[in-house]
Amino acid sequence: MPTTIPATIGHRQHREGGPDRVVLVFAVCFVFWLLLSGHYAPFYLALGALLSAGVAWVNRDDEAISDLMRAFPRLAAYVPWLLKEIVVANLQVARIILHPRLPIDPVVIRFRPPLAGDLAQTLLGNSITLTPGTITLDVDGDEFVVHALTARAGRDLIEGSMPTRVKAVFGEPGG
Repeated sequence: MPTTIPATIGHRQHREGGPDRVVLVFAVCFVFWLLLSGHYAPFYLALGALLSAGVAWVNRDDEAISDLMRAFPRLAAYVPWLLKEIVVANLQVARIILHPRLPIDPVVIRFRPPLAGDLAQTLLGNSITLTPGTITLDVDGDEFVVHALTARAGRDLIEGSMPTRVKAVFGEPGG
């Protein structure tokens, strides 16, 4: 049986996954593609299978895929909460815009959420940007730089539950 020697890339160790792992990544990608595409003609099925196989092959040694697959059930629970937050933020932004005095008080905030992994930071940054009234401007190491339409939105982001919920998606302690 061949031995795989881990190689250090950055701060993580990566090792090539076995055939079972590649098959699992392929299956997850292909099922996801089927659910999202809605195309079941033979040509599209073959195209989806080919693309899923390519993604599985390219990512065969990336531990981030394994982390994401382990986090998928918690991520599925996070999405409805995020959608609710997006709707609430839409209503708040609409209220601000329709207010006669247009009470916009833009701020740029810096904060360090207690997140350990790159995937968790990416999910938080994208969640902030998807929420109307806020946008992630930069992530430098573990520090986020965010523009908020109002000071209250900035405070709500820092004091709110979004970073904690993202932390819980990846099973980090304290999440």
